[in-house]
Amino acid sequence: MKAIKFTPQLVALAVTACFLISLLAPLVKPGRSESAELFLSDKAVQFLCNEYVDNGIINSDVGVGSYALFVLIQAGVDVSTWAHEGVSLKDAVIATVTDDIANADKVSAKCLAQDLAVVKALGQNALTDRLVIILKNKQGSQGFEDTGPFSIYSNMPAFDLLSRVGRINQLNAVQAKDYILEQQYLKVKDVHYGSWGSSENDQYYADFMATAGAIRTLNGLDPEKSDAQIQEAINNGLGWMKNQQKAGGNFMAGMDDTLIDTCEVIITLKALGMDPGTWQSSEGNSAVDYIINNALNPDGSFGAAQNAMDATWVLWTCLALNGKIDTQPPAQPDLQVRPDPEIFNDIPDHWAENTIYCLAGKGIISGYPDGAFKPEAQVTRNEIAAMTVRLLKPEPATTQEWQITGEKFTDAADIPQWAQESIAAALREGIISGYPQPDGSFTFEGARQVSRAELSVIMTRIIEKKLGQAAPKTLDFADVAQLPEWARGAIGIVYAKGIAGGYPDRTFQAENPVTRAEAASMMMLLADLLETK
Repeated sequence: MKAIKFTPQLVALAVTACFLISLLAPLVKPGRSESAELFLSDKAVQFLCNEYVDNGIINSDVGVGSYALFVLIQAGVDVSTWAHEGVSLKDAVIATVTDDIANADKVSAKCLAQDLAVVKALGQNALTDRLVIILKNKQGSQGFEDTGPFSIYSNMPAFDLLSRVGRINQLNAVQAKDYILEQQYLKVKDVHYGSWGSSENDQYYADFMATAGAIRTLNGLDPEKSDAQIQEAINNGLGWMKNQQKAGGNFMAGMDDTLIDTCEVIITLKALGMDPGTWQSSEGNSAVDYIINNALNPDGSFGAAQNAMDATWVLWTCLALNGKIDTQPPAQPDLQVRPDPEIFNDIPDHWAENTIYCLAGKGIISGYPDGAFKPEAQVTRNEIAAMTVRLLKPEPATTQEWQITGEKFTDAADIPQWAQESIAAALREGIISGYPQPDGSFTFEGARQVSRAELSVIMTRIIEKKLGQAAPKTLDFADVAQLPEWARGAIGIVYAKGIAGGYPDRTFQAENPVTRAEAASMMMLLADLLETK
């Protein structure tokens, strides 16, 4: 993604915009009504704007990063003028997401899920699909992370976000359900019964955010409320949450930030179709009462922590109260190009569905006569040649150039007619080559499967042809010694560009054949790279 550089005048405009937001909001807190929620929303947006302009991107809960932008998009906020040192918030987030993808083995599942949520909201389909692949590969019987005592604090938010953006079924949903149910604390007659949390040194610690995230995820996995096991777990979790309510209507477990816990209650109850106003304390106060009367500090910050996390959670809560939770504003639709008549019958809910339709809409890929795309079939050299030529749109190959191709490859007669022009053009452009034989001749072997190493070489040729010399990233894969020498430089370049990375075990597996879905995802990432330069 090419960063948009802002002039000093535009930076000043961003600061002014943040100031104007504050002027649009009332100077005093209104009473309990829809206007109170709008008031808090405006103040939260103002705070987040100032945070980004002053401090830039901090891709974690406590700063303005992927998750904050995701919530801002849900709220329909125009962040186009928000700039820090000349870089827009959108560009900063996309650059950070691209870097996270390139270093996915070192990035938590929670952060990757937040990245996925925001790029999906931005219509960045190739990045979305790549993150689905990464998280799918990371998932195991114990969530995504190692089975350490605190892994639940990454696993649960990741499952929660995947459920909220409608992508959890592209992973192993059964495995997710089993993991979540297994983590619930069910020691009878214990004050923590029904919660989710962690244990250390034989001491259990209930966690409010983990519990709320687990309940929302289970609710998403059972929308018809027909799974008795899930419904029992949800009810037990809600029972524990209700027991944490304080006299002021707020909620707090342990030493938590009470504002965050109270926001989590409202968001969770609204997600379950329940009225948070019905959960009242012994003094008749609800979580909504507490948020309206106590969330905002005199200096414009929120809660005890006074950071971007409290502001983001308040904005998210206001969206929930206004019935806008987890919906995309009209200005930011999820990009799905479904060409007519080519509607593929075998990719509904596939992790690469959006990318496949987007590329099909551009005429870069196509399916089979039976209406299938065959996403898990291994892509061939004929198909890769056709995809790359349709992407680059060079001058069509002439009859003479096809004759040259026919003379170069001894197996030219085996090349199907639909691929002949593409192969001739790709050969002319220096994108593909053949295989030398002992007698000095060459074969093309168009039906041969394409490995990750081979596709890396092809894509590197395109990158350097279109963008000039590229610097490779240091190869730090666990199987670096097994990478073929002829492909090492190319692998380093596609790794640096975020087009291909490693697997959860930190291997690259250069000889693995590429599927048609994986080829589509890499082709989309390449297209995005070329279009933004």
